[in-house]
Amino acid sequence: MKKDKVLLNSIVFTCLIDGYCKVGDFEAAFELCKEMKLAKLAVNVVTYTALIDGLCKKGMLERAECLFFRMLKDKVKPNSVVYTSIVDAHFKKSNVTDALKYLGKMYVQGLEFDMAAYGVIIAGLCNTGMFDKASIYMENMVKSGLRPDKLMLTTIMDAHFKAGNVKAALNVYGEILARGFDPDVIVLTSLMDGLCKHGCLNEAESYFCRGKANKISYTVLINGLAKKGDFTELNRVFREMLEAGFTADKYVYTSWIAGLCEQGNLIEAFRVKNRMVQEGFQPDLLTYSSLIFGLANKGLMIEAKQIFEDMLKRQITPDAAVYEIMIRGYLRQDNEAAVTGLLEEMEKRGFSKATCKIHQLSFSSPTDAKGTLDLVKFLFPKHALWINLTWVRIDSKAVSRLQVSDGRIAECNLSSGWKRLYTRMSFCSVLGEKQWALDMPSLVILSAVPRNALGLVDFESLIIFLEKNNCLDRNI
Repeated sequence: MKKDKVLLNSIVFTCLIDGYCKVGDFEAAFELCKEMKLAKLAVNVVTYTALIDGLCKKGMLERAECLFFRMLKDKVKPNSVVYTSIVDAHFKKSNVTDALKYLGKMYVQGLEFDMAAYGVIIAGLCNTGMFDKASIYMENMVKSGLRPDKLMLTTIMDAHFKAGNVKAALNVYGEILARGFDPDVIVLTSLMDGLCKHGCLNEAESYFCRGKANKISYTVLINGLAKKGDFTELNRVFREMLEAGFTADKYVYTSWIAGLCEQGNLIEAFRVKNRMVQEGFQPDLLTYSSLIFGLANKGLMIEAKQIFEDMLKRQITPDAAVYEIMIRGYLRQDNEAAVTGLLEEMEKRGFSKATCKIHQLSFSSPTDAKGTLDLVKFLFPKHALWINLTWVRIDSKAVSRLQVSDGRIAECNLSSGWKRLYTRMSFCSVLGEKQWALDMPSLVILSAVPRNALGLVDFESLIIFLEKNNCLDRNI
């Protein structure tokens, strides 16, 4: 454009910046911002909005907030879109306090809440379990003359299902009908999916029969039956789907295979996989990961390795979850050579060691927990904390006490019920009675990085460091 002597004004720059943000090329977008300043053109609210909204949509919240504060420094007043984008990003990261803080700023600035803003706020509050606050915003929205649309009500229904409030979710579905909205494919699919996930398959089938059956509805119902392990009913619904003129796709087959692998029925899982291939559908990453999980769970690591290699031959790149399954399988067999090989392969593919998702390894017994901690020490042999694992029984809960050989940290308690739960650390401060929750990624960080390199000379400075990096949650 410069060569063609096209005049680049603020509007042209902003359009280009917005375009780069939408495709995720933020380096190019920020380079254009520099050019704007060199051309003595002011970065206005529209430009800032494009940048902040784009960054928030890509999950780059910290960078977006830096721009927000620079915006204030440049005396450019943020609009409702800027606030809504940041609020949405905070809710998606479960930063409820920060999200509400920005909402307060919107009120102070006297900005009007449009349908998009209310949608973000209500969905965010519902998804974090704050249904009472969501109801207040819903009332305010109605008072302002706006009415909840079908999408918003469907989002609320989904949130109730995720929170386990099946009755409340069905009440919202009733409200959808009462407001005269047609329960389309999206609504019915969300309804059936929620019911299936909570084991309410009879209710799901009831709503399924009332609604307009379609391929998506059948897929959701089959997925729910597979998760429940009711393969007799699944076969019946599968036949019914074919008789209704709908063809099965790889999503139907993959759900079926995943359910069979979860139940340990590998023979039937491979039979369904072969049928899928005969129908012209090639296994994808999810199909392979399900089969590998089933085999590894049975200790059949030779067969799991064969499936893993077949996946590579078909140029399907394994993700961190697949590597995690393989690593856990080999660790159960004390095959450190195989684990080392997989870790080296991960690094060649651009993964960091930490992306093995150690923090998401769940356990249901002391043996599994010990394997998790052994993996932490194995991954970071140079700087790993020396950890001794003991198990005690307290109030029908399994409590793993980790004695850390560091004079500045007395001890940390890792609590879990006998059910499979994600690990969660609690560091007990020697400075007082306060406790902080620390997740497993933080343990990995502390294991991988020498604390003296971070200037953490005592427990208090460690806590301050973790707070600054949003690793701590005082609500425990």
